[in-house]
Amino acid sequence: MGVGTTSCHMLYVPNSFNSPLLRNKGDGQINVTTGISGFEVQTAYAITDNVGIMANGQVLKTTEHDTLKQQRTLFELGLGYTEKFSDNGIFEIFGGAGVGEVPADYRKIDYDGVSTTQITRYFIQPGLGFYNDWLDISILSRLSAVSIGGETNWFYEPGFMAKMGYKRLRFYSCIGLSIPFEKYDDQKWNHNPIMFSIGIHFNFGKRLEE
Repeated sequence: MGVGTTSCHMLYVPNSFNSPLLRNKGDGQINVTTGISGFEVQTAYAITDNVGIMANGQVLKTTEHDTLKQQRTLFELGLGYTEKFSDNGIFEIFGGAGVGEVPADYRKIDYDGVSTTQITRYFIQPGLGFYNDWLDISILSRLSAVSIGGETNWFYEPGFMAKMGYKRLRFYSCIGLSIPFEKYDDQKWNHNPIMFSIGIHFNFGKRLEE
C-alpha cells in the first residue's frame, strides 16, 4: 500500500457472465453490454465442436461534474469445454485469467490524490445452458480468485444469463451475486456484491442445427 498510508480504498467490481453456449466448430459471437459492471465487450469462438476460447474486456468510469474521476479496467482470456447432454441442453466449463487496474485512494498529511494498483483475477466457470431458435439461458457458478494491492480474496459468484431474440441478433441480460469467502472485517479492500448488465448479442459464426 505504501509507507505512511493511512487508508487505501480499493474496490473489486466483478464483470458480467460470458456464457457462449457454443454449438459446434465455427460458432462465434460478440456481446456488447453496459450496467453495474460498466461497459463490456465479450467474445467467444468454437475452435472444435467441444473446445472454445473467449476474450472479455471491462471498463468502468466514474465521472464528477463531467470530469473523469476514476477508471477501472479488466481484460481476460479463457479456454473452455462444452458438451451437449440433450437436443437443447449444453454443459460448459470455462477457465481463465485477467489483469487490469483499479483506483487506490491514498490519504497522508503531505499527499491527497488518486493512484492506481493492479488487479489480477483467475476464474473457473461451470454452467448449464438451454437453447432454441429464440432463447439462450444459462445457470452459472463462477469461482474467482482476485488479487488487488498484494491481497488475494476468493469469491463465489452464482448467476443467470439470458439472450433473447432470433438467431443472430439478440438482447442480452445477466444478473448475479459476488460472495466473498472472507468475512467483511478481514478484507483490506471492498467489493461490489451485485452484477447486473444488459446489452446486445450478435452471432457471426455457423450453427449447424440452425
